[in-house]
Amino acid sequence: MSIDAALIHDWLTRQALPLWSHAGYDEDAGGFVESLTLDGRPLLDRDKRMRVQARQIYVYSHAHLLGWVPPVGGPSALDVARDGFEFLTHHYWHSDGGGFVFSTTRDGTPADTRIEAYEQAFALFAFAWYHRASGDPAALTWATRTLATLDERLPDPIHGGYFENLAHDLPRRQNPHMHLLEALLALHATTADPAYLDRARAIVDLFGNKFFDAGTGTLGEFFTADWSITPGTAGQIVEPGHHFEWVWLLRRYAEATGEDTRDMADALYEFASTHGCDHAPGPAQGLAFDSVLRRGADERLGHGTSLDNNKRLWVQTEAIKAQLARLERGPDAAAAEHLEQLLERLFGLYLAIGHGNWQDHLDTNGGAIAQSAPASSFYHLFLCLTEVLRVRDQRADLC
Repeated sequence: MSIDAALIHDWLTRQALPLWSHAGYDEDAGGFVESLTLDGRPLLDRDKRMRVQARQIYVYSHAHLLGWVPPVGGPSALDVARDGFEFLTHHYWHSDGGGFVFSTTRDGTPADTRIEAYEQAFALFAFAWYHRASGDPAALTWATRTLATLDERLPDPIHGGYFENLAHDLPRRQNPHMHLLEALLALHATTADPAYLDRARAIVDLFGNKFFDAGTGTLGEFFTADWSITPGTAGQIVEPGHHFEWVWLLRRYAEATGEDTRDMADALYEFASTHGCDHAPGPAQGLAFDSVLRRGADERLGHGTSLDNNKRLWVQTEAIKAQLARLERGPDAAAAEHLEQLLERLFGLYLAIGHGNWQDHLDTNGGAIAQSAPASSFYHLFLCLTEVLRVRDQRADLC
């Protein structure tokens, strides 16, 4: 099956965006729902994570910028994004010291009041895109406030970066910093303020000095308090999806700064493509695994020592973005071939349930695992597919 621009455009504009702005939005209580059933009904008995609100604000802000026109009678993309922005800023800010809490109940009452670096990163990402779409100065005011909270409540002045949360829980993770880099690049793209690039540079330096292992070409996930690799199995865990995500982010960073990130990006790409993808013949061939161990490769299958060889949806979207980052650099037959294979698997396995919904998790043989569709995955899908349209198909809108 050929996944052309028309098919991607139809899925986004006529299926996914309408579904998640209707069933995916809680009209009675406000905010975005956490997940839908596989047949598209909202699950309203679950707390609302802040990251879901932020990610959906991004989706509909970006959809507005790309000119999406909803079906007759539907809310506009900007209306959806604005409602999400109001719900997030009214209900998630912690009144005692600041920062966005992890989750609320359905009506916006604080539920889990942890202040996590990960959540602050996604708030910043949402504010960048919402300001770009709406021009609302309040979004940048909130971004400044959020960065001040990160700097005041979560910084590690000795070892660099930010703590996981106020309790300084271990292990430390690269993941919140990766998404903070993404947010800072979005804020720079929105405002052209070089201060955001200075902050981004500090994260890329932390990546190069602590997260990235040049000897194996791998990205660590879990670390001790001083950013040493966590002892034991946890320190050996690597996630191909995050390797691919950094490949794309390093490309964006290089474009913004003019700095050369190719060696690090190439090493990440090589490891994830060689050791983090399923090379065995079958319906799931070409898909990336959830996680592998960095210590060597299984010669029979050609991938890293298996830790979790199931295959989440978001991992594949990041693999797609990495192929596109390679193709932006110039002709790359292997990346072009892998891109088409991944798109066929994406539509044939994950999106095959139709109506703009998705299966979020497959087992090693391509069988469905998830019993519901998490809203959090739309951010991955929307960014991935609009990047396909932009890079491969040279299409700059959703009109």
